[in-house]
Amino acid sequence: MPQTARFQERIGTVFLPEAAVVQPPDQVTGPRVAVDGDQGDLGGPYIPTPDWRLCHVNLKPGCYALSFVTTRTKFVIPRYQGTLRVEQLAGGGMRLSADLYVDWGAIRLQVPPVIGHDGPVPDDAGAGEVARGEVVPDVAGDTGAAIPIYPRRDYRAYLKGTGIRLLSFVPRGAPCTFDLDFEQFDYKHPATGFKGGFDPVPTRKIKYALHATGTPDVYEGKVYDGSTVLGTASIRWISPFYRRAEVRLSTLEGAQPPPAELDGETFATTFAKAGWDLTVVDDGTVPLPPELEGTDIGACWPEERLHRLMTSLPGYDPAKLDTVWRVHLLAVPATLGCGRGVMFDSSLGADPDEVAREGAATFSDDGYPAGDCPDGQGGSHYDAVADMLQRQVPRAFLRSATHEIGHAFNQIHTFFEAPIDNSIMSPTPSVATAIGLAGKFPDEVALAFNTLVTGHLDHLPDPAVRPGAMDFFGSAVAAPQATDVDWPHDLELVVTPAKSQVTLGEPLALTWELTGRGTPARPVPLTLDVPSLTARVSVTDPRDVITFMRPADIESCPTIRLEPLRPGESRSGSTTLFWGTDGFAFTTPGYHRVEVIVLWRVGGVPVAVSGTSDVFVAYPTTAGDNDVTALLLNAEVGKAVALGVPYAEAVRRIGLAREIAPAHPANEMIRRLGLGG
Repeated sequence: MPQTARFQERIGTVFLPEAAVVQPPDQVTGPRVAVDGDQGDLGGPYIPTPDWRLCHVNLKPGCYALSFVTTRTKFVIPRYQGTLRVEQLAGGGMRLSADLYVDWGAIRLQVPPVIGHDGPVPDDAGAGEVARGEVVPDVAGDTGAAIPIYPRRDYRAYLKGTGIRLLSFVPRGAPCTFDLDFEQFDYKHPATGFKGGFDPVPTRKIKYALHATGTPDVYEGKVYDGSTVLGTASIRWISPFYRRAEVRLSTLEGAQPPPAELDGETFATTFAKAGWDLTVVDDGTVPLPPELEGTDIGACWPEERLHRLMTSLPGYDPAKLDTVWRVHLLAVPATLGCGRGVMFDSSLGADPDEVAREGAATFSDDGYPAGDCPDGQGGSHYDAVADMLQRQVPRAFLRSATHEIGHAFNQIHTFFEAPIDNSIMSPTPSVATAIGLAGKFPDEVALAFNTLVTGHLDHLPDPAVRPGAMDFFGSAVAAPQATDVDWPHDLELVVTPAKSQVTLGEPLALTWELTGRGTPARPVPLTLDVPSLTARVSVTDPRDVITFMRPADIESCPTIRLEPLRPGESRSGSTTLFWGTDGFAFTTPGYHRVEVIVLWRVGGVPVAVSGTSDVFVAYPTTAGDNDVTALLLNAEVGKAVALGVPYAEAVRRIGLAREIAPAHPANEMIRRLGLGG
């Protein structure tokens, strides 16, 4: 397969639609009359007629409540509600995005026509029903200054703004009109839960043709798909912010929280700069719960224990994520070298309830090891605070804790999308390095998101940002285009499966080795691991279907350290090839191509090296083979193998498979992995 062919499938790109910058036209066409000197069809000076006037709608930036009532279906009149975000950029451009939720309380039954009767529906039609011809009122709700929040399961579609026209000619006495153009991306909900997704191709292109009303900042009109009227709509301005959320801070006994305020800066002010209305609730100090008795709070915290600490908090209730975008921030001690903090709801194994992105942690007794950020001259970019703890460096502590909150709202490290900089979503060593070029750490630490991340926070779809919805996908949402990738010919990646033939249901040990084959030395990742998505594994089956082996334990805060790889030197990585959150590696007999792509950035330029190997999956030959396959190709078994966690259902299935065929290769391999006894 050519290097660029089906590249996005092979590296597991997650598509998230996001509004881009649009430029409102500064001219408008309309009814005109000729004046002296008219050149007719050749062009010339024109002016509006006395019966028409030029309108310009001053659409306030911020958040609007949105209501949309469709034209009638056979039996119901669906109604949707949501929010529209209008951003005015300094350069004159604008960004528009909206999210739609079905309004079950407003869906009304339509009385079907009586067979053989074309007249009006009788007055005794059932209560709550709508007679044919009746117009359903559609006025966006007055929510005051509160940005509305809707249940996750009611989510239906994202609207990506693609055009805006605020100038128009209208008859004198008529209200001003304007158009908003969108691409609509429908959300595909899973059978259970909220972790759905979007197709990369829009469902349709639509236009909101709206006009001013007698109420300031309230607009009404129709929605079109081409020339077809889809329904009526209204918007009402409600807030200068685009979104609202809540952070609840809990500090474990023995830890110190980040500063509540520092020189006028807080969590809330940092998010306000990005257009968010963030409420911070300090729930004070909490004791270590009985179920965590014996935990060394001064050591590095496993993510699963952080999750158990969060669920022990008074009032903890994930169901409330349908009414508030809430992130729990836990301050625990830890120790130097643990990573300063983590968003711990990004791994299935560490997240027993599988409610995504509920919690983050910040480590007060971790900090700034000098060796974490060398300056190349025997010192550290951490300057005078090298080897100090976060609790001793308030400004950097506040920045780092805000960084983890940003991960909980599904933001990734800046270096996956752009060069390192001094902003919230750059890792602390990158910030120190960026500052070290012209200043001192931590005095010049910026408490702000950069423009790129601000755009994500304000205009990505609700499920991608709000806690409790879509998974954390890491750098899979910032995947480069194949044509932008540098494929160096002096680096070789060799992929080696432990066996060239496996049975259906059998996990397979897989290793890879990256070797320098030319000069000069090239900077490559020090660790070629799967959870950081530095190494990306995919399998192409005999039908040419590609399955990306998306890890169940994607790291929210990976450290991608580049070190020169000299000619003849090698670095390696490994995984157990069996199951990923996108499916199983092998589900059908025949030849499969296993590919590993190592992907990283150097100076903002994406670099990749690929290696492949063929694996043959044997055909089942007995009824026992089929029974074992049916038992083991189950998601619970897959998760158990991927994470090394003996889930109850997985253990049950593994036990049954062993009873059927104790010597089956799949059972032998799972036994070696330490699962099922």
